Amino acid sequence: MRTSPDCKPCFRRQVRHAAEISGAGPRLVAEILRAAEPLLATLDSRLSPPENAISIYELIAGMSGVADPFAGCKRESNSAALKLLPRLTRLVSESDDPLRTAARLSIAGNVIDYGAQQNFDLEAAIADCLDRTPAIDHFESLRERLARAGRILYLADNCGELVFDRIFIERLGKPVTLAVKRFPIINDALREDGVACGLDRICRLIDNGTGCPGTPLASCSPEFQAEFRAADLIISKGQGNFETLSEIAAPLFFLFLVKCPAVARHAADRAGLPPADVGRGDPVILEAGRSPN
Repeated sequence: MRTSPDCKPCFRRQVRHAAEISGAGPRLVAEILRAAEPLLATLDSRLSPPENAISIYELIAGMSGVADPFAGCKRESNSAALKLLPRLTRLVSESDDPLRTAARLSIAGNVIDYGAQQNFDLEAAIADCLDRTPAIDHFESLRERLARAGRILYLADNCGELVFDRIFIERLGKPVTLAVKRFPIINDALREDGVACGLDRICRLIDNGTGCPGTPLASCSPEFQAEFRAADLIISKGQGNFETLSEIAAPLFFLFLVKCPAVARHAADRAGLPPADVGRGDPVILEAGRSPN
């Protein structure tokens, strides 16, 4: 997915929020906002939004002197989600279709996002994802692919959300390699977050070699690229991973909540659906390269 002019207002909101959360005072926030404008004016439309976000967040970190402005939010998200673990486990084990329920809960966890949105209601997201069918629902195809898969690569997204991924990964019933980010970016999960949320006890942890809020394959480490090529099934969580990988030919399934109109339109297009069929807030399970469900 390419960056469009519609992305600029979202980037401006992100700049202000990240600057404020870094502890910058009003004067420094204003300076950061002014310094970000030349970057926003020259966004590379050939790149995905997450790739363009890298230089913006580097600017914020450099001017604020805080390399990881979201560190506190990440710890709080992990802690809050871990408190929900017994309840999430019970919801899955008591359901008629545990694998489907676990998949939908993993999507609900994608609401924990301090980039595309700064305010969210986790309880509402859980109820919504359990109650309604995803706007794009290729779950049965995912189930079929899983039955045949030997090597599974799972692309993590955000902190806190990892706990919801843990529930799903436990239900996959096969060995999984979980890929996180190598360097801090927004509230994306790092290796230490995977350990904090207990993922190291159920799957192998690697990083993709980047500090991008997505998976820009060409910029990822050779080790990650080898894992990507060798996988029989790749489960990609979150909007940023979708934005960076939506046009890659691979055995990919994208699970995420739609957080902006541009992504809604792109997801509908990739699924061969009318634009009106996918909207902001919709859960999505999309198989790469597949036409309408």
